[in-house]
Amino acid sequence: MMITRRNLFGAAAGAALLSGCASIALAPAGAFTARGTDLQVTLPQPWSDLTGAGQQPPGVRLLTIDGVLLNQLYVASIEPGGALVKIADRDTPRPTYRADMTQTELVEFVVDSLATFGYQEPQSTALRPQMLAGASGVRFDISARTQPGLNISGTGLVAQSNGKLQMLLFLAPSEHYYGAFLPHVENIFASATAI
Repeated sequence: MMITRRNLFGAAAGAALLSGCASIALAPAGAFTARGTDLQVTLPQPWSDLTGAGQQPPGVRLLTIDGVLLNQLYVASIEPGGALVKIADRDTPRPTYRADMTQTELVEFVVDSLATFGYQEPQSTALRPQMLAGASGVRFDISARTQPGLNISGTGLVAQSNGKLQMLLFLAPSEHYYGAFLPHVENIFASATAI
């Protein structure tokens, strides 16, 4: 069978449906208010909102165009004690956000969360200052691998506002998908406003 974007998205959607708690919603092009967060972004094209599939902790929204294996956009406002990833096993430790974290620690929190989620050797590079919805933040690039060995590239933007971690994070395979969607993602990051 030939693997296409549609097949991969269908497989991801099917897995979510089999989990018993799936709800995939359309996030149409235009202003997108990320319910449960303090952020609004402008989407240049429609995305699928997979948050209702029940795999994200409170305050974390997950969007994709072609399926999570090919592109993931996280929009999040995480409370102190909250996490970026949901772990099925309650005994497995997971990184949690603290309001007293420095900007460098915020980046480490994201990288450690990706490792907990199953990405191999996630690393951050090119840390640089950037505003996020009116708050002073830090932008960074990410590299990692999936367990089968697919190279992943990403970019993130984190800031603290009202005691919460505000975050935008984009991940996609390094080959084709990351570069193809990066211009759109740059526009999404630049459009972020506080609500």
